[in-house]
Amino acid sequence: MLLLIYYYNKLKLNLQDESYMYMVSDLLLGGDLRYHLNQQGRFAEDRSKLYVCEIALALDYLHKEMIVHRDVKPENILLDDEGHAHLTDFNLATRLAPNTCATSFSGTKPYMAPEVLLCSLGYLTGYDYRVDWYSLGICFYEMLMGRRPFDYTTHLSSEQVLYLMSKSLLALPSHWPSDLISFISCMLRFRRTAPVFIPRSDRMNCDPIYELEMHIIGSLEKNYRDQRQKNHTKDEKRMNEISQAFISYNREYQCCANQKVFFTNQIPNLY
Repeated sequence: MLLLIYYYNKLKLNLQDESYMYMVSDLLLGGDLRYHLNQQGRFAEDRSKLYVCEIALALDYLHKEMIVHRDVKPENILLDDEGHAHLTDFNLATRLAPNTCATSFSGTKPYMAPEVLLCSLGYLTGYDYRVDWYSLGICFYEMLMGRRPFDYTTHLSSEQVLYLMSKSLLALPSHWPSDLISFISCMLRFRRTAPVFIPRSDRMNCDPIYELEMHIIGSLEKNYRDQRQKNHTKDEKRMNEISQAFISYNREYQCCANQKVFFTNQIPNLY
């Protein structure tokens, strides 16, 4: 994927041996945004806007190349020695063919767009590059506020995350400029999407005959397994009885038992 990207953070060299692959890219000594957020809590508005604009340029380039990053988050935004932001880590990136969408469940859940979650639950048939803008909106909010807009972790299910998204109110300070509020609200807007299929409510959504057959077959298999286990227990008990009654024949012992052994003081002739 990196070989397809001719950008300011391009791949310089790649090689591999029997065990590892090595990729050499630009040296970025400024650390990632996660480190700086942990150290400083939040960023000033101008500083946050600079980072967002630079990452937006990177995303715009990727999207023109039909590449979806799918993992935009502070850990994947690195700073160079002049303080400029670079988008890195293309492990989850994918290149879309014309008129196609991505379908896999990829990304980091706290920064994942609703479309990815809806697709994983079958409510959407796919998603495109626009999911990256939602992730960038989460990052922008976190830079300004020092926390993410929605309080959930990666341990929650997709259904729980979508429920929190739909019920939680986006807290935006009133002293923010109106254009900033409008921009973040647009990036983090939760759009309710109609399911691709809704089961009928006026009939049973199953085949009763098939369900009955599976129940009968399952019962027969269980009875068969129980009977085999019972027979195995009986056979094991019988084998233990036979083993206890069986006396092994020791030929050397029997030969010595039928002969009298005498000990003398003679020195054995070894030659």
